[in-house]
Amino acid sequence: MRLRRKVCVLGASGVGKTSLVRRFAEGKFDEDHQRTIGVAISKGTLTFDDISLELMLWDYEGAEPSSQYSRSFISGASGLVFVVDVTRPETLDHLLEAQVKGRGYTGSRPSVLVANKIDLTRDFALNKQQLDKAGEQDWLIVQASAKSGDNVDDAFAKLGQMMLDARKKSA
Repeated sequence: MRLRRKVCVLGASGVGKTSLVRRFAEGKFDEDHQRTIGVAISKGTLTFDDISLELMLWDYEGAEPSSQYSRSFISGASGLVFVVDVTRPETLDHLLEAQVKGRGYTGSRPSVLVANKIDLTRDFALNKQQLDKAGEQDWLIVQASAKSGDNVDDAFAKLGQMMLDARKKSA
């Protein structure tokens, strides 16, 4: 069986949304990546037993996360990927604030929070209080690195499994 699902990728400018998407969809990392303008849509496929799950990844340009919670952008999404930069704690603070304000838009969709850039462990600046706050959301938290590829496929695979589980519950 083949399924196609929309996934929105949300986060502040410079957190590595496009790099994560590109690492997952194409297996590549580009040091000289250009900023996304508007929305870039990529495709990545996951396989679960007899199910081929095609993720249509809507990578929205970086901005204050609260501006990304428009109904039109989130509409039709089966899953969400929130991305923060572990070297910039304010990217998680802004995302948490936007999540509280925009809860009605995101609903209870399966969601993964990717704490990106763990390859910069010396510069890891997120603190326990922030991570605990993030843990209070209905998000699965994955620490990853688009640059090295660590845990990127795992983050998308876990989201895919959550989306399939949600599909079974609603059937």
